Amino acid sequence: MKEFPRVSACVVLYRSGAQALDTLQCLKASAPQPEIYVVDNHGGDGLAAQVAERFPDLCLLPQAENLGFGRGNNVVLPLLRSDYHLLCNPDVTFPPELLARMTAWMDAHPEAVILTPKVLNMDGTEQFLPKGEITVRHLLGGRLERLGGCFRRWRREFTLADEQVTQPRKVRFATGCFLFIRTEAFRTLEGFDPRFFLYQEDSDLSRRAEKLGDIVYHPGMTVTHAWARENTRTLRGNLRQVRSIFQYFHKWGWKW
Repeated sequence: MKEFPRVSACVVLYRSGAQALDTLQCLKASAPQPEIYVVDNHGGDGLAAQVAERFPDLCLLPQAENLGFGRGNNVVLPLLRSDYHLLCNPDVTFPPELLARMTAWMDAHPEAVILTPKVLNMDGTEQFLPKGEITVRHLLGGRLERLGGCFRRWRREFTLADEQVTQPRKVRFATGCFLFIRTEAFRTLEGFDPRFFLYQEDSDLSRRAEKLGDIVYHPGMTVTHAWARENTRTLRGNLRQVRSIFQYFHKWGWKW
């Protein structure tokens, strides 16, 4: 009788660039190796063909259109057989022992439903990502932090940037760039809300996951995230983010 894998992982591709191959190599090098799914959101850049050639044993799931991040990840829901499932951006790299460490930690802490790591920039500095409750002022802080003053203060409050977090602690938000979740919980939540095409889908998932258990930030576990930040560089990205913000607060209520 074939044993089911302890960990599964999904990487969604859409014009992701060659760095996605590095992400997949990290997954392949992990011990034990997860069951890896690659969802190709019809990027038309030939990346899926490169993945199929370099990693012929991965489960490649080509789509007829761009489903977005959330719906793309949801494609694998009926296929999952693991204890834990990793949602991983195609611009993230990490050491080969990380998934084994995360699995062991979650085994020892049944009250946790999601484990989220410290995220680093390419130069090794910390990429201070949200960890608190999503509010209007926190999102304003993220978009206007460069202006300083209250905006910078709100952003730092949101990301715990002024706290010396040295031990695992409960938080309110888990970034979708690298999200380690109990598979049964992901299935119970029915994955991401498909109404969020891109941005805030992880905010919504975190909000719903809190009803099932703790979201835990572990500063002793680290990944590196290239972080393209399309939302701050293009009109299209900005419009998508603003739309998702309105969708989120329409669903959960506006809170300053």
